[in-house]
Amino acid sequence: MIRGYFLPTNQEAPPPYVIGLIDIPEVGVVGMEVRFLIDTGSDRTLIGDIDSDRMARYYSVNAGNLDEGVPSQGIGGIVSTREAQATLQLEDFSTSLKIDILQPIPGQQPTVPSLLGRDVLSHFALFMEDRTNRVLLLEPAEADALPIA
Repeated sequence: MIRGYFLPTNQEAPPPYVIGLIDIPEVGVVGMEVRFLIDTGSDRTLIGDIDSDRMARYYSVNAGNLDEGVPSQGIGGIVSTREAQATLQLEDFSTSLKIDILQPIPGQQPTVPSLLGRDVLSHFALFMEDRTNRVLLLEPAEADALPIA
């Protein structure tokens, strides 16, 4: 079981997050802690410009040097991405994946959080309960043991 949390905000429904560690060997990123917004509407996991800006500052990563990725479509429209082979670790769970990366725009404040998409969420049963402030990613055996039909 992986425990997430609701990020306290002024929003009526606070967003669910989980903390993960990311390795992107080709650019020297090892063990970077990333706060992922759990996004069931996202096909793929994405490093948002908030965290790609951190990669640029702390690891000297220029995302523009990475391979062109799959364009990302969201509420704000379609944006181009870069992609890299990465390893994502969420507590005891680890997976290798192609990860999309939004490039930070010079001179603009980064605003897009990193997203945990269905490519990773499909390994789990997602349990969220505002009433008890619980966000859980359950392993298949844990989900199967729940007394629900």
